[in-house]
Amino acid sequence: MIEEKILTIDLGTTYIRATLGTVGRKGNKKIVATVKVPSKGMKSGNISSLVSVKDALNAALNELKLKTTTPLPGEAYVIVPGGHVLSYRVEAKITFPGIQQIHYKDINDLKNKAEKDLMEKKGQPLKQHYETMHIIPQEFIIENMSGIQNPIGHSGKELAMRALIIMVTKRTKKTLQDLLRDCGLKLNGLILQSLASFYGIKGRENFYFNNNLFLYLGAGSTEYFFLREDKPFLYKHLPEGGDDIIDFLISKIKIGKKEMEKLVKEHGSAYALNIPQDEFVTIPVGGKLKKLPKIVIPALIQLKLQKILKEIKRELQNEDPTTLINMNKVFLTGGLAKLKDIDILVSKIFKAPVEICLPDCEDSDVTLTPVVGALNYIAATRKPEGKIFEVNEDIVPSKSESGLFGWFRRFIDQLI
Repeated sequence: MIEEKILTIDLGTTYIRATLGTVGRKGNKKIVATVKVPSKGMKSGNISSLVSVKDALNAALNELKLKTTTPLPGEAYVIVPGGHVLSYRVEAKITFPGIQQIHYKDINDLKNKAEKDLMEKKGQPLKQHYETMHIIPQEFIIENMSGIQNPIGHSGKELAMRALIIMVTKRTKKTLQDLLRDCGLKLNGLILQSLASFYGIKGRENFYFNNNLFLYLGAGSTEYFFLREDKPFLYKHLPEGGDDIIDFLISKIKIGKKEMEKLVKEHGSAYALNIPQDEFVTIPVGGKLKKLPKIVIPALIQLKLQKILKEIKRELQNEDPTTLINMNKVFLTGGLAKLKDIDILVSKIFKAPVEICLPDCEDSDVTLTPVVGALNYIAATRKPEGKIFEVNEDIVPSKSESGLFGWFRRFIDQLI
C-alpha cells in the first residue's frame, strides 16, 4: 500500500514541535519521529520575529532529519492557535427536485452553501480578511429527522446541516506560507490548535465524547471545545495562558523572569491547599536573599488560573447552561496541563472528573499532543467518513487559624 509522508509543525511560544509520520489511503497512520526545540521569535502564538522563527524551525527540521532515515516531504501542515481564528455555529439547507439518495457531492454542496451563507451574512470584512479553515458538521437533518451523523445512503428531498465553521485570517496564512517557503517547504494545510489536540486522543479505546469539555492550556492562549455526540459543538478562545501567569507572579513578587520560571517549575501548583504551610523558599530580592512562604507561589497561580477557568465557565453558561449541568468529563492538554494539581482545581470549578491528555507516541509529553494529533487529523480525513466530518465540588473552609498562615488559608479558601 502506498503511504503518504506527513509533516506537522507546531510553532509554540516555548517550543517548536514537529512530527513526521505516514498515512495510508484508508487512514492508517504511523509516527516515524517527533522532535521539539526551544522556540524563538514567538509571543503568545504570534510571530514577533520572522527571522528568529525561521532559525528555530530550521533547527527542528534538522533534528527531525537526524532522527529518521527517510527524507522529509516538501510540504507541511501547520497548527494555528485560536488568536488567529473566528468561529461560527451555522445551519444550512439544500433541496432536491424529488426524493433522491444522498451522496458525498450533496454534502460538499451543503458545506459550500453554509460557507456562502455565512459570508453573505457577515459581509465584506469577513470576506476580505478571513477564509475557511474547517467546516465541522455536528448533525444532519433529512426532512425534519434530526440527529443523523452520516447521511450517506439515506434518501430524501431536503438535506440540512448544523455545523461549526472555523475561519483563519488570510494574513496568518500568507505569513506561514512565506515562513515555510524560506525553510524549503510548501504549506499544505492549516489545523486549529485545539482541534489537533482533540485528535491526539480521539478514537482511542472507542471513547465517545458526549458532553465533554476539551481544554487547551498553552503558554500564550487558552482554547476550548465543548463536545456533543463526538463532535465539537462550541469553540472559544481566550488570549491568556501560562505566560500571563508568570507575568502576574512577577508583578506581585518582584523578581526576574528566569528566576520566576524556575520557582514555578520547582514549586508551582494550581491548588495551594495541598502545599505545606510551614515551608519557605529562598528568592533573590534587591540583591539579597529572602525567605518566602512556599504557599505564596501556588496561591497566586491559583488566583490567576481560576480567573481564566471561571471565564470559560461563564461563557459556557451564557452560550448553553446545559453544558455545565450535563458535563461528563474535562480533558486537559497544553503546557499548563503539566502544572501540579491542576486536575484538582479544574475538577472543583467544573464539578466534573478531569483527565490529562497524553499523546499516543514514545515521548508521553502532554505538549506534544497537538502535533501528534495533527497527524491523526490528517489520517481521519483519508477515511471515507472523513469526507463528511472534516474539510477541505467546592472547597470547605477549615477551622480558623491565626497568624500569617491563617491568613493564607482564609485567602485560599475564598479563591473558588
